[in-house]
Amino acid sequence: MIFLEQLLPLLWLLPTLTSAQNNVGCSAACPPIGYENDSSHLCPGSPVEESAATRLHDICHPAVLSNAKLSFSRFKQPGHVTVIANYYTGCEAGRRESGVFAGIAQRIHDETLGKVNFVTSLKGGGNCAQWAGIYQSDALSMGLNNGKKPTTQPLTVSDTQYDLRDSFFTSPYPHPSYIILDENLVVTSKSVGPCCGYVSYYDCTDDVALGLDETLTKEIYAVYDRQIDALVAEEETTTTTTTTTAAASMAAVDTTTTTTSTTPATISNIFDQPSTGTCQSTTWSDWSQCSKTCGDGGIQFRYALNSELPVEKRPCPLTLPACPEQCVPEFGLSFEAKVIVSSGLDSPRDLAFHPTPGLHLGKRSEGRDFNPDEGEELWVVNGNSHDVTIVASLGTRAQQTISRKDRGYYHYMNNVTALSFNTVKGSGRNVDQDTFNYFAVCNDNLNDYLGSKEPNYFMGPTLYDTDTTSPNKMGKKNTVNRLGEDCSGDSADQCFFLHADMLHESPACIGITHDPEVLTAYGAVYWAFDTTGDNSGNGGQLVMFDFQQPHGPGSMDHSIASVRRYTEVKLFRDENVHAGMVVHPDKRRLFIVNPGKGSIVAVDVDTGRYSRTAREEYPIFSNRLPSFEYSIYECVDQEEVFVGGLKNPSGLALSLDGSRLFVAEREGRILAFEVETGALLQSIDLASYASIGGLTVSPETGNIYFVDMNTNQVVKVDTARFTDGQCTYQSVSNPGFQTALETAKAQVGSECAGVSLSLTRDYTCQVDGTIPNGTLFEQVHTDGYASDNPDVQSMAGMDAAAALLANRTDCEYDGDLNFDALLLGGYYCHVCLPRNDGSSCDAGGSCSNVQWEGFTCDNEFFINVDEFGILVASSHYFDKTYYSELELVAGVTYRFTVSTGAANPVLISAIPDYLPVLTIASRSIEPSDAVSNGPILLKTDSSTPNVLYLTSPGAAALKLTINGGADASAWSLLDPTTSSATSFFSATTTATLVCAALAWTLV
Repeated sequence: MIFLEQLLPLLWLLPTLTSAQNNVGCSAACPPIGYENDSSHLCPGSPVEESAATRLHDICHPAVLSNAKLSFSRFKQPGHVTVIANYYTGCEAGRRESGVFAGIAQRIHDETLGKVNFVTSLKGGGNCAQWAGIYQSDALSMGLNNGKKPTTQPLTVSDTQYDLRDSFFTSPYPHPSYIILDENLVVTSKSVGPCCGYVSYYDCTDDVALGLDETLTKEIYAVYDRQIDALVAEEETTTTTTTTTAAASMAAVDTTTTTTSTTPATISNIFDQPSTGTCQSTTWSDWSQCSKTCGDGGIQFRYALNSELPVEKRPCPLTLPACPEQCVPEFGLSFEAKVIVSSGLDSPRDLAFHPTPGLHLGKRSEGRDFNPDEGEELWVVNGNSHDVTIVASLGTRAQQTISRKDRGYYHYMNNVTALSFNTVKGSGRNVDQDTFNYFAVCNDNLNDYLGSKEPNYFMGPTLYDTDTTSPNKMGKKNTVNRLGEDCSGDSADQCFFLHADMLHESPACIGITHDPEVLTAYGAVYWAFDTTGDNSGNGGQLVMFDFQQPHGPGSMDHSIASVRRYTEVKLFRDENVHAGMVVHPDKRRLFIVNPGKGSIVAVDVDTGRYSRTAREEYPIFSNRLPSFEYSIYECVDQEEVFVGGLKNPSGLALSLDGSRLFVAEREGRILAFEVETGALLQSIDLASYASIGGLTVSPETGNIYFVDMNTNQVVKVDTARFTDGQCTYQSVSNPGFQTALETAKAQVGSECAGVSLSLTRDYTCQVDGTIPNGTLFEQVHTDGYASDNPDVQSMAGMDAAAALLANRTDCEYDGDLNFDALLLGGYYCHVCLPRNDGSSCDAGGSCSNVQWEGFTCDNEFFINVDEFGILVASSHYFDKTYYSELELVAGVTYRFTVSTGAANPVLISAIPDYLPVLTIASRSIEPSDAVSNGPILLKTDSSTPNVLYLTSPGAAALKLTINGGADASAWSLLDPTTSSATSFFSATTTATLVCAALAWTLV
């Protein structure tokens, strides 16, 4: 039995932690050490980018500015200084400084008559009034601001999307931290607060935190005084009169002790004030027209200028004609279910088009040629083989498939069930932050390591960067070989994905989709269907994962992320293993297949409010540090049944113009619904398919593609031969209803400050927004991934302790060894890991772990030509080079990775001469295709000749002795001209060598 304390890697695996300041990760170096080439870090001398300067942020404190907007560009004025602080609201050491900052802010703002403004952000939980009350009280208790409670400073903005932090304090810059901007919004100083490095709030005492006062005050006035002096000098060059006036004015401003003001002098000039209507009317408008022109008519609404209840709705009372089934272009008047892929798949669950074909494979990968300029590129996830099949040059003569997995697929791609790409191109994000072309997968598994370990529920979506060909991504190890070496470019090695991040709050996840928002700094927001979310055991929940600042390949740091549970969005699975999800980019609505209810749920993703931390109710999570937000959101706007009456719904997709929503019924039907009304437009039957999974729409043609799990096929709904221009449909949305709704929204928004009109909102829903208690950051897991040492989830300081795991053999299903600890300890090959000790060696091979890097296989050899022109084989596993003979064993598949160059092609033959075709015993034997850069896979058994040769023109053959193979001496050579013709096989296909009545293969 595994207890909660054992859910993460064992305590003894970790470095010893103390409550003293350990200085790990508290360097103020900018860019941070090791990130010198990362352009996303805003450092001294750098101007704030225009997009960050002009972006509007909601001010939530002081109350006089509630609902106003802050733009940093408003502070771009002569003589002004802006100071920004980076905190988290959780009860941790860094928060101790927030009170000091508030005291400094009010004092200096008043001393400079409003020319220095201070900004902090609300993130990590709580509401603005609570957060402001805490730092105001702390400032007062520490005697700051001459014993007066701060009231108008600092300005607190709601940073729920972490845009402020990610734009100014890009990870891994530590916290608490501060930036000072001059009058031109150029960074003059970036520093780390004195509480950095302390483990808990109480470890950083008042005395330590108060050290911020002197250092920050000095840095601020250095900028402020320089600017004021420059203003005075500029005035002096104009006129004597102006000089006298300016000097007097500046003298009044430039003081640190006597000039005070309780109200910012520039407050009305800097911020747009919200409207201040009473919004208490009880007078209702007339009922609107019905939302639909046919069928049930939809709904009607009426509205009032009332902040507590601005809208009511009711079903349409009219009797209207039935809505006729129409014709949508994706189905046409007739169609063909055209099989596009029929091999290489193993229980395909979902599929998606890569936004940039060729970006991942390039023109050559794993010794195979690809044609990135021809056709589209389709990615398919396979549940049984735990991998991704890439269909390159889709629908062209150059179409081919290649499958790729993660080396630790038993955790990162275990029963992978859904995938989704970030397809948002041209978002304006920083090139080193933008996650365009990334994809995330969803795993329908409780983290049981392919059934070899008792589930511990530490499972969730995995994020990957597919870019291996762009100049700034080459060498980044987004793909690696077995040994962990970069596999981008013209590599002959077998390549594996290396994950960019993973979060662990949705075990048994069956659906995932990317959010195409453009507000976060990285664009790494995904929505997932967590089937285990309801702790009562009654169904699942919607979960939002914002990877925020992906840790990148080679790291295990999960401390920078935001996970939010939407507990009111109830989701239910059935026997389906996939549930489609899609976010409408314009309407900002998330559509979710709810298989267990036979329906589609619609959620307005920009709604919902923080209610409380999730760490208490859901004690298994990725990281205990306060920079990792794990929250429960409530009061979300949703339609629990946007579409109902479906039979085993599975895949979901939007039309290219966003007006039609397609849903698959697992047992052979696809339906098209109108997005605006939810009305059924058309359906098609696909009786040949009884296990339809994911749906997707081609971004080039608009055609629908789907996977069928039982037949292992990708199928296209092809209307090309049947399109005659007569397929049209007419919206059933009532224009009068839409006009009335837009009018009502505009009037309520202008008359009622902070109130918006929504037809799906529960206006009686209230949340408290409680700030998390500090003890909740001490989750039940105090070890492994959950350690409060930020280096634990990186590669630092772990080798000596993790080496102790090498000899652990307590691999039982309910044993003490936690397999997550093996991954964290740098093990890809271990006796306890599933399927061939966890390795991806070819069949029959054994592995050897290379800690932190990867593994080697005893059945993999690297073939090259040395400086003397001799054909040689080398083995990483045996650390040996072979010049004349290799001894192999029948029953094993051997991989020969060839890197000899075009002048020295290599093939495997039954004789030591380089000949393309042999005939033996009147049966044709087809040697492997000649390979100069790529793999040859030799699958051996008892029928394989016991002597074969690796041959190359002009080089001595390398003899392959196969113990347990068939006696080759009994064979005789025949004249090739009298035998039947043989076919030649390229390195990209399977070649078969036939011996008598038995077969052995080159794969």
